[in-house]
Amino acid sequence: MKLFKIFIILFLIFGCSNQNPTDERISVFEEKLGVKETNALNLLVSDFEKKLIKIYPDLTIEKGYRQYLTDIVSDSTTDWNKFKFQSDKTNSEFHKSGLWNEIYTSSKTYDRITNDSVDALRYNSVGKYMRALYQIKDSDSLVKVYSEIRQAAGMMPNELFVSGILSSNPDFTDYFHKRIVVLEFSF
Repeated sequence: MKLFKIFIILFLIFGCSNQNPTDERISVFEEKLGVKETNALNLLVSDFEKKLIKIYPDLTIEKGYRQYLTDIVSDSTTDWNKFKFQSDKTNSEFHKSGLWNEIYTSSKTYDRITNDSVDALRYNSVGKYMRALYQIKDSDSLVKVYSEIRQAAGMMPNELFVSGILSSNPDFTDYFHKRIVVLEFSF
């Protein structure tokens, strides 16, 4: 009987530690991204989900993500303010934490129409965010495809992103799928 109890205890310790690879993926991702950046990203997701509840009160959060994506590229959408979700506090933290710089870069380009230089937003393909996604990409087909396309294409028009993400059958209960969507609309 004593041997049986030891076996059960060992099974629980070692068996349960490997049962949820998601927790390990999240830990790896957050460690690579950084504490300040992870906190800022979590604030962005929280603001986004609060906005989903306001604009889609009859939908679950998961269905709200899908509806948001569908509505943001719909030809019938005219009220763009309804899609803004960052509070001033969260936007400040997004920049102050350094997360914005890990995702985007800004550079000057010459505009022939105005004969002036303008700021151009570009995707930071070597920032901590992409490196963190790269660390866990093989554990999830959507994350893998997204990170490969993002590396190759850089910034994408909303229509292209929405079409691609929805065709990949996202799970909006998934930690990574949520963050990918939120960051696509967090300039």
